[in-house]
Amino acid sequence: MSLSQQLVEDMKRSMKSGDKIRLGTIRFLRSQIKNFEIDHGEQDDAGVEKIIVQQVKQIKESIEEFQKAGRVDLVSEEQIKLKVLEEYLPEQMSDQEIEAVVKEALSGIEDPQVGPVIGAVMSQVRGKADGSRVAALVRQALST
Repeated sequence: MSLSQQLVEDMKRSMKSGDKIRLGTIRFLRSQIKNFEIDHGEQDDAGVEKIIVQQVKQIKESIEEFQKAGRVDLVSEEQIKLKVLEEYLPEQMSDQEIEAVVKEALSGIEDPQVGPVIGAVMSQVRGKADGSRVAALVRQALST
């Protein structure tokens, strides 16, 4: 079953169970996917994952802003939405796994530059690791 089909099935289950936050989150995600497909054509699972990753990033930014504003009620709702979206992404890599990929990427480079190394690592871990985590680990590896 494709990721888009899974979203439809989960949306139906959420309707039946009355889980309003989950239902709203899935509906919003499906609308984002449809809007993207209108501009760029139908997406496969990898394309849908990219859209989900973008939405996860936006929600994390929203959580930070709500925390700064002291809006605990909105933070908890956004965290629930975040958990719903993360269910549709592949399992995230641990820092140790990312560090191993970074070491591998650095092994053949004499004068490593941050940007190209991050690009090389991200091409291997896309969807399995957050870009900011990768960037931080690359910078850490280059500073030692």
